[in-house]
Amino acid sequence: MNNPEHTILDCIDNIVVPGLVFENPANEYYALVCLRDGMNLLYRNAKCCDDAIRSRVNPKGNLRYMGMGNLPEFQDINRPLLTCFFHWYAISACNYVRTIGRIAYLNDNTCPKPQTYARKIIPDVLAFRNKVAAHFAWTTKHKQDNDAERMMSVLPQLTFNNDSFHVGSISLSLKKDGKVSKSDTVTPWSICKVHEKLQERYWRKGEKEEIS
Repeated sequence: MNNPEHTILDCIDNIVVPGLVFENPANEYYALVCLRDGMNLLYRNAKCCDDAIRSRVNPKGNLRYMGMGNLPEFQDINRPLLTCFFHWYAISACNYVRTIGRIAYLNDNTCPKPQTYARKIIPDVLAFRNKVAAHFAWTTKHKQDNDAERMMSVLPQLTFNNDSFHVGSISLSLKKDGKVSKSDTVTPWSICKVHEKLQERYWRKGEKEEIS
């Protein structure tokens, strides 16, 4: 007897739901389609930036390079817009991963809750989303944010290292009223490197159940 048709939502953790849910997506499944398409667009734009800089500073792939700020190599990169790409990607990626986690938990409550699942899959993106992308920590007085995190949230974040643009590569230490704080909660991540890992987890090419 053939198995009923199903859809694989997470190829690594084997999160499976019955039916071909992306053939006529609605509700949370349509939200996943929208988020995936937006993340793909941001990835393609970020990859163009990565490829352009890599060809200039490390064409042979044998150097370790890190740069930031207004360097001549970056002159035709729209860094303000690329910064926004990171903000938009972080919010979309967290929504996507948490939605997968919620679907999995609703189908099997022994699965991790959505926030726990997201912390496992994209911890660096989640930290950036919480401290920077969803709202600047600087604009609030949340008790979970320290002074260094508040200041770092509104400082330029882009660095080019490991052949890709990153945010979170610079850590700030701040002394205020005799108290020292650090922004170590925000850690480095790259749109391209994260997206390629998510492709392997969620959107493997050639899979029958891939979102069309």
